[in-house]
Amino acid sequence: MNLTAYLKANKAEFEFIEKSTTHHASEAAEASGLRLSDIGKTIVFLSDDQRLVVGVVRGDHMVSKHKLAAAAGVRRLETAPDVIAEKATGFPTGGIPPVGHRRRLDVYIDSHVASMTHIWCGGGVRTRLVRLKPADILRLSGGTVSDIAVAQE
Repeated sequence: MNLTAYLKANKAEFEFIEKSTTHHASEAAEASGLRLSDIGKTIVFLSDDQRLVVGVVRGDHMVSKHKLAAAAGVRRLETAPDVIAEKATGFPTGGIPPVGHRRRLDVYIDSHVASMTHIWCGGGVRTRLVRLKPADILRLSGGTVSDIAVAQE
């Protein structure tokens, strides 16, 4: 999936920045010079009944698997293996944006992210971040705002 074409076609406001290859939000913050709290993490989870559920939280937070499972109406969640996350989204882990996935996924956006003006997310590859408005993330993902975060220790 070409993320740029997808965002243009869907009239989203966006901006890309290039950075060195990273896999985690903390590395992306360091590589880009952005604050960790300005970066979003898009994490794919696999439920005990084999459903894929996506959680989007600020970089300085972690997804609470318990809160996300409750929001998604499943018993248990585990982080999806990279190969499953990449196949479902069409993007490599460490570069998964919260929108534009290969197939329709259940996306849950943490309330801290939803209240921001914009957030930097995985830009489709591990060497790029994309700045999106939470309203566009919600509109394009069909996502649900929910309290799914816990502060990172």
